[in-house]
Amino acid sequence: MILDHFIMTLIAFLFGLPMMIGNFVSALQVSHNQGQFRPFDGPLLYVALIGFALYFCKDCIQGRGIAKRITKLQVIDNVTGEVASPLQCFVRNIFCVIWPVEFVFTLINPSRRIGDYVARTRVAHYNPNGIVQPRAFTAKLIIPLVLSFGLWCLFMLPFQMLNFASPKAKYIESSYNPIESKEIETLFADSLVYVLSANVRVYDKVEKEEVKYVSIICTLKENYLDNYGTKKQLTDLTKELLYSKFPQNTIIGQIKYIYRQPGFFKSTSHDIGRPISNRN
Repeated sequence: MILDHFIMTLIAFLFGLPMMIGNFVSALQVSHNQGQFRPFDGPLLYVALIGFALYFCKDCIQGRGIAKRITKLQVIDNVTGEVASPLQCFVRNIFCVIWPVEFVFTLINPSRRIGDYVARTRVAHYNPNGIVQPRAFTAKLIIPLVLSFGLWCLFMLPFQMLNFASPKAKYIESSYNPIESKEIETLFADSLVYVLSANVRVYDKVEKEEVKYVSIICTLKENYLDNYGTKKQLTDLTKELLYSKFPQNTIIGQIKYIYRQPGFFKSTSHDIGRPISNRN
């Protein structure tokens, strides 16, 4: 059981690796783009879910996953003694989500765990001569694969809903105001030259909002982000400077703070101005 868990976790990790790399790259990107960091979104998420789906279906081929082939075991029907069907193996493996409980249960009863009682299966020694082995690939494999993938998609749905719950302002790209953008950069440079350098973009028009959109990227000279007190003092100071130019209720947008050194990167962002009402 431990070997099974190790092997299938490794396989799930390999399927999830592209998503993890993509999330890592996205987290390091610093731009004025409105796109938010969404770790549970995009096509690579569904590639990762294939790996988790295979975990539930690991024994669907002849009742034998990789670990069971190594240890010469097989999942069989507890009543008939025949090889368990792919659907039985799927039902049995759903209970891997509570694997600590299953592990304790297996110590008490090595041949049958909770999933076995529900699926009416048990684990037995592999006997190719005593049991008729079904064909390796049949149409019956499709149903558990689809069900497994669908269950994982449903599980991830609440996390994906959080992405759409966050409001997002839609500024008009053509309304970019280079003069006011430069004025804010100068304001920050005059007041905080020893603390940070600012890159600013101001847009005069926002869809469905009678406000300006302001995006500021502050590159810090020192790491002020690890200490809550200094970070709060920094954010309060930068917002105070910005609101001296634009009253808070006249703008919406974001300020990003980044500190970058060779081999080290840290960032955080804060909304500025009034709350965004557009939730489309």
